[in-house]
Amino acid sequence: MKRIAALLNALLRDWSRSRETVFFVVLFPIILLVIFSTVFASSAPSFALVVQNQDIGAGGEATNLSSTFVENLAGIEPLDVQHLNADRNLTEWSQESDGGGRVLVLPDGFAEEVRAQSGRARIAIIRDTVARFQDDMNESERANIERGLDQASQQNATNATGATLAFYAPPDDQSAPVVRGILSTVIAEFNQESLGIDEPPVSLDSGTIGSAGLTSTDYYLPAFIATLVLINGVMTVPGVIAGFNQDGTLKRLVATPLRKRDWIIANIVQQSLLALLLSGVMLVVAAMLFGVTVIPGPLSIALVLLGAIAFSALGMTLGSLLPNPDAASSLGGSIAFPMMFLSGVFWEIDIMPETLQTIGRLMPLYQFHRGLRQLMIVETTEGVWPAFAMLGGMAVVFVLLAIRLTRWQDFGD
Repeated sequence: MKRIAALLNALLRDWSRSRETVFFVVLFPIILLVIFSTVFASSAPSFALVVQNQDIGAGGEATNLSSTFVENLAGIEPLDVQHLNADRNLTEWSQESDGGGRVLVLPDGFAEEVRAQSGRARIAIIRDTVARFQDDMNESERANIERGLDQASQQNATNATGATLAFYAPPDDQSAPVVRGILSTVIAEFNQESLGIDEPPVSLDSGTIGSAGLTSTDYYLPAFIATLVLINGVMTVPGVIAGFNQDGTLKRLVATPLRKRDWIIANIVQQSLLALLLSGVMLVVAAMLFGVTVIPGPLSIALVLLGAIAFSALGMTLGSLLPNPDAASSLGGSIAFPMMFLSGVFWEIDIMPETLQTIGRLMPLYQFHRGLRQLMIVETTEGVWPAFAMLGGMAVVFVLLAIRLTRWQDFGD
């Protein structure tokens, strides 16, 4: 035990001397925290939308109905509405503006089509109402109503089928479905108003669900901690271990009473302590900059410690496979980055294709992050035991592999 403690002290001193390692392990997660919290948590998103109103009246001005529709769009908070002249060619504008952006086109005749179609719709509604209550009317009343509806239909007899708006977006615009959904809502409300429906039978009231008093950054915090532990264990540790191999440190250790098992345990303990320390630093930074109030409990700390052991053991295994530090770090990166993107750490896993969702849920980072979120945010132990089981099994397997694969004798000959 004394040998492990002495070795742990030496490893921590060696770690603190490496400026590159300290920067990557300490500052990179903090930079990630600041970027994600600033971009995603500090303000609501805004979507640019260019509107071209081609429904121009006889006086050269936009018709009242089309102007009202555009004003309704401009009043929607997530939309940043910009205007494009009605006579501007969309193809030329798109080329001049380097690919263009999202464009909504109101066609010529918009107001006329809306009036005609809304008249048809109102007549159809009245006919349906009369049909439902015809048993309560006498024959004379029904005849008068039918006569009036026929006259209204004749006056409204046109080939109008309703106005069709055109929405264009670049093929790589991932926010286009969101904007399309907003436009559909605005169009639905406009249609109701055109039919004279002031109070629709169904409405939607939205809000947030979760623990009271928590900010968006609080909800991101488990993801930041899980990412920090992953980066430290899978991307930093392999390069450090491979560096010990390359400079002959392991070969010189053969001449000491130190056992390979003690060496590996000391390294894993070191990385686990660093993970806890850096998680604490991240909590302090998040509290100071973004007002985070989440405080990890004993089970959260235990899960972070177990995750650090598991990923550090994986990193030591990778470091023992390649003697070159750069190659070992690259190997760790090829595992860590896909895991970060597929595990639903920074966005919901439901937005990915079904096959990738299945793969993502099988990854240890997914269980690690979800377990931390349940413990720190939801404040429940429900669903956290798979995380403990997966990370515990992973720790045992990779500690044994690291002991087996680390070359302790005759290294570098």
